[in-house]
Amino acid sequence: MIWDVLIIGAGPAGLSAALFTRMRRMSTLLLDTAVAGGQLASLYPKKPVHDFPSYTYVMGDALGRNFVEQARHMGSEIREGEHVTMLARDEATNTIRVTSTKGAYEARSVIVATGGGAFEPRKIKKPGEAEFAGRGVTYGMPDAETCRGKRVLVIGGGDSALEAALSLKEVADVTLIHMLDKWQGMDAYVEDIQASPRIRWMLQTETVEIRGGGGNGGEDAVRSVVVRNKKTEATEELPIDVVAINVGYLMDAKIVRQWGLELEGNQIRSDNVMKTNIPGVFACGDIATYPGKYKLLITACSEGAAAGNSAYIYVRQPKKFTVGELYAAPKDKGDTQPTGPA
Repeated sequence: MIWDVLIIGAGPAGLSAALFTRMRRMSTLLLDTAVAGGQLASLYPKKPVHDFPSYTYVMGDALGRNFVEQARHMGSEIREGEHVTMLARDEATNTIRVTSTKGAYEARSVIVATGGGAFEPRKIKKPGEAEFAGRGVTYGMPDAETCRGKRVLVIGGGDSALEAALSLKEVADVTLIHMLDKWQGMDAYVEDIQASPRIRWMLQTETVEIRGGGGNGGEDAVRSVVVRNKKTEATEELPIDVVAINVGYLMDAKIVRQWGLELEGNQIRSDNVMKTNIPGVFACGDIATYPGKYKLLITACSEGAAAGNSAYIYVRQPKKFTVGELYAAPKDKGDTQPTGPA
């Protein structure tokens, strides 16, 4: 079978692309290395999402499921746990061959929506971080129930760190530190942090050491964290049970580099309709970059829609009508007006 469009990555960008290709009745296959839903499912399942239109508040995993269910409802085929290793254009057949760990596919067009490839949490590289990983040291959004009644230190100053602190303030004793002199997240999150009496926050503060010891059950786990004010050089040892590090993720696009796509850093260079340097191959979401890009969840969705439409135009090559043709009066009684793209 030759698919009309094969989408690499089943996150919000790829699933949005699938929604619009299926509305065009294009046969659509999505392949994802992990699970469908993208970062919402794999990195931030317990993260509250406040910046997606029509939702005042929704958890990451719930929103991710909505994307997946809608794409499947529209008739997209989604295959999980299938890692794409190669992409190559066949000039003779004017198709693109995609090879994965489970098979090989042919498609008339391909949309790359891998989200930047494999993700690895960025480390703070302080004493005790590696030693207590999984025993009090965690990355990303910590589980609220696991943190209930505990003393939690959130490290970071971006949206993820601010959201982590806000999500835990009702169930845990929360301290938030950031090494810079101002927050880097959304103004609304900053206002909520500063207004909450349940969150102790400190700017210009860095981690010196994560310390641990045996608890009541004899386990060796985090017990305190030494922090230092960068301005005054004063240090303080905070009694802490959980350290939630939120200083970003490193993207690994080494697989994409082998496909012949033009890159800018670790991202695929595209134009404003998500075209890449390879005919029939489009890119959207975190893996794509272009001048003036603003990285948001809603941006990924709009790019997915644009990539889906570009794939449709590339594959189907619909006839283009001028305004004059669309609205011209019929020449004869039996003539009919064009109704738009086929």
